Amino acid sequence: MEYPLFEIPRLGGGMFVGLVAIIHVVIAHLAVGAGLFIAVSHTWAFKRGDALMLDFLYRYGRFLILLSFVSGAVTGVGIWVTISLASPAGTSALIHLFVWGWAIEWVFFLLEIVAGYVYYYGWHRLTPRRHLAVAWLYFVGAFMSLVVINGIITFMLTPGTWQPPGGSSYDAQRAFFAAFLNPTCWPSLLVRTLSCMAIAGISVAVVANWVGSYSGEQRERIGRAGAWMLAPIALMVPGAVWYFSSVSSTARDFALGGSVAMTMFFAFGVVSSLYIAGHTYWGLIRNRPCVHLQTSILLLAIAAVATGAMEFVREGIRKPHIISQYMYSNQILCDRSTREAIDRDGILAHARFAYPPDMVLEEVYRLPLKDIGRYVFNAECRACHEPGGTNDIAPLIHDASRELVTGITNELGRLKHFMPPFMGTDLERRAIVEYQLFLAGGELYQPPPGEGWRGTATRPSSLTRVDSREVWR
Repeated sequence: MEYPLFEIPRLGGGMFVGLVAIIHVVIAHLAVGAGLFIAVSHTWAFKRGDALMLDFLYRYGRFLILLSFVSGAVTGVGIWVTISLASPAGTSALIHLFVWGWAIEWVFFLLEIVAGYVYYYGWHRLTPRRHLAVAWLYFVGAFMSLVVINGIITFMLTPGTWQPPGGSSYDAQRAFFAAFLNPTCWPSLLVRTLSCMAIAGISVAVVANWVGSYSGEQRERIGRAGAWMLAPIALMVPGAVWYFSSVSSTARDFALGGSVAMTMFFAFGVVSSLYIAGHTYWGLIRNRPCVHLQTSILLLAIAAVATGAMEFVREGIRKPHIISQYMYSNQILCDRSTREAIDRDGILAHARFAYPPDMVLEEVYRLPLKDIGRYVFNAECRACHEPGGTNDIAPLIHDASRELVTGITNELGRLKHFMPPFMGTDLERRAIVEYQLFLAGGELYQPPPGEGWRGTATRPSSLTRVDSREVWR
């Protein structure tokens, strides 16, 4: 643990990241889909002289700026803040590998924001052709931003032929493209593009109904224009099949029955998408009724929740890794040398921020086992399991014996495929077992026989004195 522990009581850092990320993804998908709708609709309205559609696009642009640009920018910054706090090692790895990718994405994001504002404030100021060009620039910037981010996100689940850095033969440029053009890059881009179009198409109906000056016939006409944005949603099923056929069998099994939570969220996302597709065809395209405000808001909420569910699945099936086969969810590297070093020295020797700054390791090892286990838990488990909150350990081992918890801990990576294996010394292994039993038992917890014994740690050579205080380097 090379960085301080980020604690959010009850909620946990991982769940906090997930909540911020899901909100941002929904808003970002809306921005991309809205860019396509604006560009195509403005082109069509410009050629036909459609005053109604041009008036709606002006109003829709205001909605886009208030919701997507303002909220999207805030949550976008929020993602960087939260992932840097909750998963600094993983964030650092992505920045170092994709530094030029992030730079390119920020250029496209800047183009998107500038073009979006120019488009809205350019009404009655720009010539019609320049105004139309700005609309297409906005879409290009938004979509290319999605393309770059999609490649980086999918890499975390399916690194493909990418090889971790190390050795004199490491080629950063080759590693970048091998990581970016990973097996799920293109199927994920297809599914995300369809999601962007669907969310934007539904938002058109919401805005059309929100504007009180439109008649029922006008709202129906505008709604039909947005409904065609949802027509390609029929490709969502083959796109999902393509995507899941590109992931590892372990990840696929998590979504298709291996994990109850992943399976439930996956099923909910599929059912919600099918409902939206059915309502779009029979309710908007075929029968062409006027969708009321309440119905359009409900559809938008279902689309947002379905997108969030699929994002939850994408994050969940990557377990036990942050970056598949490279870094575990507790930010410990997966390579053999790292595990051997931790098993030899102890996890606390490599996780200075897991225990209080006013203590040295020798003092930690003299504590009762359950207290040592608390700091081991901070280093190896706290990233996903918040005591008394998200993924709490206590209900999982309620009334379990010391022998059972010990056996599970010893074979953690084999018995629980979505969890990293335990790493550390025998003392730390026994300590984390006692801390788990303490979490489950509370005041009823009974220490093991011989609890009066305290671990005796030898003084390693890496323990040095800095500013009159012994700290680990």
